[in-house]
Amino acid sequence: MNISDTHMNQFEEGKMLIKKAGDGDKNAVNKANEIFSKLRKAEPDNALIEAYYGTTMMLTARDKISPLSRLKETIAGMKILDEAVSADPENSRIRLLRGRAAYRLPEKYFQRTQTAIEDYNFLIDREMQEEEGFLDTVKYLQLNYELGEAYSRIGRNQDAAMCWKRLINETQDPDFLHLLNLKLKSVEGKPDVEHTPNSESPVSILIRRTIRAAGSEIINLVEDKYFQ
Repeated sequence: MNISDTHMNQFEEGKMLIKKAGDGDKNAVNKANEIFSKLRKAEPDNALIEAYYGTTMMLTARDKISPLSRLKETIAGMKILDEAVSADPENSRIRLLRGRAAYRLPEKYFQRTQTAIEDYNFLIDREMQEEEGFLDTVKYLQLNYELGEAYSRIGRNQDAAMCWKRLINETQDPDFLHLLNLKLKSVEGKPDVEHTPNSESPVSILIRRTIRAAGSEIINLVEDKYFQ
């Protein structure tokens, strides 16, 4: 999805600020959020802008001190990213933004590893089919490695091993090869698919951990649309 010429400079500035925000610049987070908040109002049907706005919300959540606020912003950000993918499912940039966000979330609390797997496989399959050359070599290797990590996280050991074995044939970096061999040893002898215990939902954890401190705020938060 294209950005109008009128807003291209703002869009590029917002992307640059997101990169700075990813490196820990809190001021950049707020500025990026402000830019994409304005852009989404100017172009309400642009899924790519929505995806970047959702990304700024994930970064905003990272910097929140209150666990309540952090959880709420995270879920809201992922909801926007999900909607962006639904609106433009073939857009590789949107898939990358959502996949990376989902990959970083703890599976124990959010259960979004499968989302990362879906998006990473979409991007890797496209790259292998040479449809667009969206990923450079470093990103391609990184996504394959993280895909293996994601499979391992949910007990899909055979799939994880296949990702890491594929990478062994695609790199000559001795440190990376050493890491890949360690990863392969970590799943060696394990069943192809290993049961992982069911995790609590974010809402149940929130209620259990903060009900004494938050009081009636819990009720309001549970009723919020982002938790439904």
